[in-house]
Amino acid sequence: MKAKEDKFFWPSFSDLMTSMFFIMLVLYVLTFIELKKKEDELQQQVESLDRKLRVYTLVEQNLKPLQEDSTLFRYESQYKRFSLAFDVKFVTEKVKISPTDLENYTSTVGKINEAGISLRRIIDKLAKEKQTDPQLKDVYYLLIISGYASNLLGDTEYAEYIRSYNRAWHLWNHWRNLGINFEDKHYDGLVDLQISGNGWGGVGRFQRDPQNHFLNEEKNQRFIIQIVPKIGNTTEE
Repeated sequence: MKAKEDKFFWPSFSDLMTSMFFIMLVLYVLTFIELKKKEDELQQQVESLDRKLRVYTLVEQNLKPLQEDSTLFRYESQYKRFSLAFDVKFVTEKVKISPTDLENYTSTVGKINEAGISLRRIIDKLAKEKQTDPQLKDVYYLLIISGYASNLLGDTEYAEYIRSYNRAWHLWNHWRNLGINFEDKHYDGLVDLQISGNGWGGVGRFQRDPQNHFLNEEKNQRFIIQIVPKIGNTTEE
């Protein structure tokens, strides 16, 4: 009886082991395929991030002239933005770039003109780089001209937002009248221009001097320039 049971046991055991081996083999193949697929996905992500890093490095190099031009622009590394390095003081409640609205008009408007020309020179360089470097073909730039307001008049916050926006708009319009037009067709696909007013808001404001209410608060009456690279698809060479 025992011999007969052994005859049935070993073939069954052999079939079971063969089945288990086949199952393990299938599981191994499936696992290998999934791991290979995940490895390829991770490799693509690494290559994409590497390309983006190279693009950002190129952009940083192109923006260096603005960072180094301390007479016209002040680079705020903490916020990755530029502000005009010189004082732009408006007559109370005024907004235009004009002799009646700006204090020290002659010297101030001269620097404003130089800043616009310098900014255009940088944008033109970015346009040329995009035309000649395939890595930059999916890159465009968000150019923000933003006005800030000082909190000295006791006016409403809404009024200061409107006033700071109007000042930024008049700065942009002044440059445009000089032929410095960042919405020109020449910049299609390169520049997305935005004009904004931050009023009393925004980061990086000058803190008031407790001993002199006007000393630092007047410095908040300024313009901020931001050039933000926007990178699209970088998965293709």
